[in-house]
Amino acid sequence: MEDAVWRMVLGMLPPEKLRDGRYRYSDRCILKVALWAILNDRPFSWACVAANWRGRWCPAHLPDQSTLSRRSRRDHFQAAMIDMLDHVQQCFGKVRREVYIDGRALVVGGASKDPDAHRGRAASGFEKGYKLHGLTDENGVFIAFSIRSLNENEARIAPELVARAPGQFRRVVGDGEYDTMRIHQAVQARFARHYAPPRNGRVGRRQQPPRVHALRVLSTPTGQALMKRRVSIERVFGRMSNIGFGFKGLPPWVRRLWRVETWMQGKILFYHCYLLALQQQKCA
Repeated sequence: MEDAVWRMVLGMLPPEKLRDGRYRYSDRCILKVALWAILNDRPFSWACVAANWRGRWCPAHLPDQSTLSRRSRRDHFQAAMIDMLDHVQQCFGKVRREVYIDGRALVVGGASKDPDAHRGRAASGFEKGYKLHGLTDENGVFIAFSIRSLNENEARIAPELVARAPGQFRRVVGDGEYDTMRIHQAVQARFARHYAPPRNGRVGRRQQPPRVHALRVLSTPTGQALMKRRVSIERVFGRMSNIGFGFKGLPPWVRRLWRVETWMQGKILFYHCYLLALQQQKCA
């Protein structure tokens, strides 16, 4: 399966073309080496050594670690990575009518000196690190995601995810952390409905119509079934960790926000390719 996923990723890489005279290595080469390191859960320096490659996939010339690290911070590297993520996302077809929103803590050690990692709420209490904010559909595909410091509240990031998510979904479902009018308004701007359990099981004196509607629906059997389906995004997070080349936590060499973003983009890309490979196996 790992080989099938890697071949799929190779087919999505940009063409072999030098950007201009300043660069010795093409964007394709830089992306290929970076993704090879992420696939194998190794630092960039490991992928810059030819002995760590399988012969047929090793580029003719490998960049130095400093070159790879510097180029991976360039805007055109990030743009190429986003293009690959968009391409594989489109392979799944239209976004389903129902999408789910949640966050996953990406914890680093408490003694870490990473200036971009801050303390915030995680599953086991207050930890230091980052958080993956995700919006997934019924197929388990990330239709939008963002990496932020752990101290940034989920409810503040959610309107941004909803605003840039593709497709015409009809319902956004989240847990009680997402019960805010800002999220309801962002979802309504997409001509959809937002469902999240009101805090303390009531709306309160300020009778905002969207929250009143959500409370009314969630008290019915249909609403209860809706909230049961919401846990599918938690299964997505778990599934990403269960595959051999999936996300097992931030390794000690992945620090600073830009490195964490690149690492998680690669892991989500491989996860999506894994889902596609499973679909192809079923159709074969």
